Amino acid sequence: MKKREVLGRGLEALIPKKEERESLVFIALEKIKPSSFQPRQEIDSQELERLKDSIKEKGLLQPIVVRKRGEEFEVVAGHRRYLAAKSLGLNELPAIIRELTDREVLVLALVENLQRKDLNPMEEAEAFKRLHQEFNLNYEEISQLINKDKTFVANTLRLLKLPSEIQEGLRRGIISRTQARTILSFKDEEKQKALFYKVIKEGLSVREIERKVRKRKEKKSLFVVDLEEKLTKSLGTKVKILHKKSNRGKILIEYYNLDDLERITKKLI
Repeated sequence: MKKREVLGRGLEALIPKKEERESLVFIALEKIKPSSFQPRQEIDSQELERLKDSIKEKGLLQPIVVRKRGEEFEVVAGHRRYLAAKSLGLNELPAIIRELTDREVLVLALVENLQRKDLNPMEEAEAFKRLHQEFNLNYEEISQLINKDKTFVANTLRLLKLPSEIQEGLRRGIISRTQARTILSFKDEEKQKALFYKVIKEGLSVREIERKVRKRKEKKSLFVVDLEEKLTKSLGTKVKILHKKSNRGKILIEYYNLDDLERITKKLI
């Protein structure tokens, strides 16, 4: 029960309360290490410079949160503060030490970044994937932990199915989460890439992307229907084309007796 309470509190589990001030300690920077569970993979250089300027002017106003790992300490919350302090060459950092499991560390780091809107969509997707695969949490449990809708979790994880070029576009903010989800309407990877580059070149809005997706799908559907009608008329029997995503498929030609089969065969030979 205690574990669930910590996970459910989110950032509240990280923020030191007044009565906890005496538990604040100063730890030598050389003993502090970044966490492998930190979901944020990229730090904006300008943002880091602003944080360094703030620390130089006012000092480090908020302690980082760590957990003990052997003789060292692992950053749980305050990754940017740790990097800024390290860059400034500080000797020690104020910290709160907490006893946390691997899952709690990942969840709390994820919640901290999500609530501050620090993660890009791909970082979110990869963090959700770790919660799902490494810690066996289902979508409903993940959604409860981060206080988001289950649909948000599912749609974010779907972004991992995109080609690497589009994923990188999301990381860099070249396209939005909504644009990427619309591109996912195409199941074929090459069509996804083609639309992605068209979005970049023409600056297409989500509505324009949806219109192009719908138009291409309708065109494909009408093409297949037209061929079915022509073959049905030519062979004098019902013809169905089963077109697959890989652009391969089957043509099914119906016959009603052996005489009918012989008649159709003569037309084809």
